[in-house]
Amino acid sequence: MPRNTTEDISLQQLRALAAVAETGSFTLAAEALQLTQPAISHLIKRMEEELAQPLVVRGRRIRMTNAGQMMVDTAVRALRLIDESVGACRSQSQLREGRIVLAVGHLTAGALLPPLLGRFSLRHPTLATTLLDSTAEQMISRVLSQEADLGFGSDIGQQHSELATEPLFSDRLALFVRDDHPLAQRVVVDGRHLESQPFIHVNPDANVWRSVSRQLSSTANVYPRVVHHVSMLSTAFGLIQSGAGVALLPRYVEVLMPGNLRAVAVTRPALEYPVVAVRLAKHPLSPAALAFLAMARQHMKPPRAGKP
Repeated sequence: MPRNTTEDISLQQLRALAAVAETGSFTLAAEALQLTQPAISHLIKRMEEELAQPLVVRGRRIRMTNAGQMMVDTAVRALRLIDESVGACRSQSQLREGRIVLAVGHLTAGALLPPLLGRFSLRHPTLATTLLDSTAEQMISRVLSQEADLGFGSDIGQQHSELATEPLFSDRLALFVRDDHPLAQRVVVDGRHLESQPFIHVNPDANVWRSVSRQLSSTANVYPRVVHHVSMLSTAFGLIQSGAGVALLPRYVEVLMPGNLRAVAVTRPALEYPVVAVRLAKHPLSPAALAFLAMARQHMKPPRAGKP
């Protein structure tokens, strides 16, 4: 009794049947598939045995039975889809096609990603990249939901076991003030100078600010007075320009700073802003995403104002 399964019908048998139907000859089909004529005959015979009926009418020119033609029509469609999928996978693995979606924290997106994206595009011009400017929570959510392949931004801590984080570098935090601010002409400020300042808190959901607050309170007995919570760096810079307050920001955003602002080094305590790559811990990255992560490891570095 024939088994009700497709497991015993191989791709090679389907290719052989389609080739025989197209050429009308076992010999020509063998040449097209770079097999021997007996091999083609054997593949067709085994297929007929599995289906328990003839598929070809043998003669001077081979013709298909009704069942054989039905199998040929299905084989042609299936093989075309399989070949297209295999070709696409190979193109992706060879970095000839693919798409990467990046969820990037606001500070990192403006200051660090543009040169990295430009370098990546030059090296892999056929790969598409999409940048999703994100708050800390949006970055985490987008990676968890697989809306984004990778996230880049400040350290997210250990609160999400489904995510893996990879440190890329750490930058010092500086105090960003307007150029007529009393602290603007200092080379450095220490923690005690921050006590009475009105602070503009950028991306307050970021885990790094909890660490900064602990350091300021334990080392300098300082508890920053936050007057504005904002998400976008441009908003923070606008508020500082208007005299509404000051902000602690990583020094790498200095390259985006308006001309009438100053970034003053902070010491006692020296505050760090770690930048990490975020991905799903148990989900493999696509070849394109792996290539982008490799480039980020090599080239994502804090730029400095006035330097190329």
